[in-house]
Amino acid sequence: MFLSRLNGGRAERIPAEARFDEKFDVIVAGFGTAGAIAAITAAEHGVRVAAVEKLNMAGGTATAGGVWGYYYGLPGGRFEAVDAEVDALRRDHFTSDGAFHPDLKGICLEQAFLKRGGALFYESAVTGVWLDEDRQAVLGVRMVTPDGVRDCGCSVLIDATGDGQAAAIAGAAFAEGRESDGKCQPFSSIRAFRRGGGIGLSNFDAGYMKCSDPADLTRGILASNSLHAKSPGEPQDELYWITRLPGLREGRLVECDETLRFAEFMAGKLPPGRALGWGYSNFDSHTQDWALNDRPIRDWMVAASLWGKEFAVPLTLGMLTVRGFANLLVAGRALSVDHLMAGLLRMQRCMQKTGEIAGRAAALSVQANCSVREIDSEALAAELRTSGCLDATLLPPCTFPEMPDVLEELLRGPKPGMAIWQASRNLDRYRGLLLKLLSGSDRHAAANAALALGLAGDEAALPELRRLVREGDDFLPASSRSHNQRRILAAVDLLGRFGCPEDAELLLEKLHSAGEDVQLFTHLLRSLLELGGGLPEFRQRIRQAVSARLDAPDFHCDLLLKNSSHNGQKVFAPLHGSLKQLAEKTYQSWEHRR
Repeated sequence: MFLSRLNGGRAERIPAEARFDEKFDVIVAGFGTAGAIAAITAAEHGVRVAAVEKLNMAGGTATAGGVWGYYYGLPGGRFEAVDAEVDALRRDHFTSDGAFHPDLKGICLEQAFLKRGGALFYESAVTGVWLDEDRQAVLGVRMVTPDGVRDCGCSVLIDATGDGQAAAIAGAAFAEGRESDGKCQPFSSIRAFRRGGGIGLSNFDAGYMKCSDPADLTRGILASNSLHAKSPGEPQDELYWITRLPGLREGRLVECDETLRFAEFMAGKLPPGRALGWGYSNFDSHTQDWALNDRPIRDWMVAASLWGKEFAVPLTLGMLTVRGFANLLVAGRALSVDHLMAGLLRMQRCMQKTGEIAGRAAALSVQANCSVREIDSEALAAELRTSGCLDATLLPPCTFPEMPDVLEELLRGPKPGMAIWQASRNLDRYRGLLLKLLSGSDRHAAANAALALGLAGDEAALPELRRLVREGDDFLPASSRSHNQRRILAAVDLLGRFGCPEDAELLLEKLHSAGEDVQLFTHLLRSLLELGGGLPEFRQRIRQAVSARLDAPDFHCDLLLKNSSHNGQKVFAPLHGSLKQLAEKTYQSWEHRR
């Protein structure tokens, strides 16, 4: 037997002989949004379950984290009965501004689990995972509890920590953050205060932190908590509390048998496994520093301005079954998706559905004495249909326009985003239309056609894209209900992809005159660095121009983060470090290309 622990960020396996203090059929690490439903579902299906929770209450982000309502997600599943019980108690005893009362939800989750004989370890954490000799099957966990260290055996382990902590301890592979600087989405910070006779919430984005780094996590929590104190002399809220959990939107994304990636999803390629539920939302990224993000995000959010476009996406068992392990599942926001898909599949209803799928799959695995990959998928799907977790009748239509005349009307209007995307992804069909608009007298339609052609990599877009940059085209589309991006930013981003010397000259000229326009400056910098990859003769000039800005003693580049409520709270993220990191990584890549 081997005990796997995280040591300096790496999994260290230590040969040992273990005697388990107690054995369970299923252990759930985390009794939060997904974990509580996973533990309840497994216990209700007749297996012995233990849940390990670092807080002293159930529900995680939905309760202790202050997110007391739902944003998108499809109804249906085990959580609905919990919410109904919560609502009945609330009507009798409390008032609440959200979709549910957080304390009551915590109580109802806890009682539902305990009534089924579940063992609940509060203020406890998994610190090690026992593996078999082949290191492919989990035998149990080591956890620190208020009563000391305990080693508990299990047949199935469900990681519902939110950050993939138990899976990482076991040695599972994972991705984390974006390519440029490793940052995940910003986190939010929430305070509850007296508002009239009820409770008010202030929810704002508070910065970035790396969830897998304890020091950075601590720094982020302390720094964000301090933001709730107003300046002396300002009217102070009658503060009830600052939530115990930071509002983490993304952390480790664990590698499972199947991964849902944005590019494949948009191409119609879905995970091969059976859908056992669906997530539903827009790609709700709270990122504002778009130039630092991976190219697919820039395509979607900047070139097409489609932040608000909604999709329904399947949840499969393969997306929850950790690769390389026979009996390790993940539930919650650490499921197997890429950085952009994580913004769509982190909503509470979706998280609760992943918990139900994992809990029921774990119980079936125990009862059939087989690995989670060998369970009867028909039986699993049938039970999830019965609970309402799997209900195809609820799926909303999520389509793009296809008729050329409809696309032309959109490209001539204020909401061109879907037409830009659709035309760029089907260039063979729509290139004629785009070229017609590009050469026509309607310069607005020509500009949008150029964005579509540029997204498709068609050089016919270049003259118009250059015009947009030279003239500083600040048209702001209305393609999404919010977070649309100026057309000049899209043009700058696209010009960084073609490798043309003329574009390097143009963007270098614009860099010198970008002034205090943070978005324009960062997009210019990103595109120049990308152009330098294919234009060795420009590298020295690009490096000098970029360094002249980044290394200037008085340089600062702070970006206002996306606020989650209209509370007047303004938090700025310094971008200097990330821009320097991106530049240095790019320079190193140039050296390797020589």
